[in-house]
Amino acid sequence: MKRPLAWLLAAAFAGLSLAAQARGLAFSETMSGVAYQDGEYRNASVSLRVTVADIDAWSQNLDVPATVTGTLTMDRLPVQPVTGTLVILGPGPGGDGRLLTYRFAGTSLQFTGIKHVEDAAGTEVFDDMTTLHGVFQPRGAPPPTVYDLLYGAAWTTELHFAWWDPAVVWNFAASFTTIATPWYQVLEVEALFVRTMFGALAQTLFPWLV
Repeated sequence: MKRPLAWLLAAAFAGLSLAAQARGLAFSETMSGVAYQDGEYRNASVSLRVTVADIDAWSQNLDVPATVTGTLTMDRLPVQPVTGTLVILGPGPGGDGRLLTYRFAGTSLQFTGIKHVEDAAGTEVFDDMTTLHGVFQPRGAPPPTVYDLLYGAAWTTELHFAWWDPAVVWNFAASFTTIATPWYQVLEVEALFVRTMFGALAQTLFPWLV
C-alpha cells in the first residue's frame, strides 16, 4: 500500500516544481537565400533553435526577446555557431505593423534582420512571416537600425523559410516542444503561441487548436 502513496506524492511534488517555473516553448527554424558578403552575393542559410522561456510573459509583452542558438552556413566561409535573440512580433516604428527582429552573431560575422508583418495582413501573413531581410557584418561593426532596414533599404540579405516545401513545414511543426509545462497544459501553451502569432487568423487556420 505504500507504493501508490509514494507515486501520488512524487506526482504532486513534480507538479509543484513545474508550477514554480515559467511555462515556455521552443522550436526550430531553417532559412536560406542570398547574402551580400565581401563584395559579392553568396548562398547562405541559418538553422536556429528559438526558445521562448516564458510564454505567458511574452504573450503579454511582445518585446520580450526569445533566445536563439544555431549554425550559419555561407559560401566560402566555414560553418559557424551563432547565438542571439529574436523579438517575436514587437511593434514596428510608429505602430507600423509588427516585426520579428533577429540579432545573432557567430565567430566572425553578426546579423541584424527583420520580418515585417502588416497589421491588415490576411493569408499573405505567411509571406510576411517567412521572408527575412537583413545585413551580415563583421562581428563588432555598428549594426543598422530597425528603421533603416524597414524604410531605408539598408538590407543586403534575403532569407526565406520554405513554407511551400512540405518536408520543411513538417520538420518545423515537429520541432515544437514545451518547457516546464505539465502535460495537461501542453495544448494550452501551444494554442497561446498560435493565437498570439496569428491573431484573428488563428481561428481560421488552426480551428482544432484554438
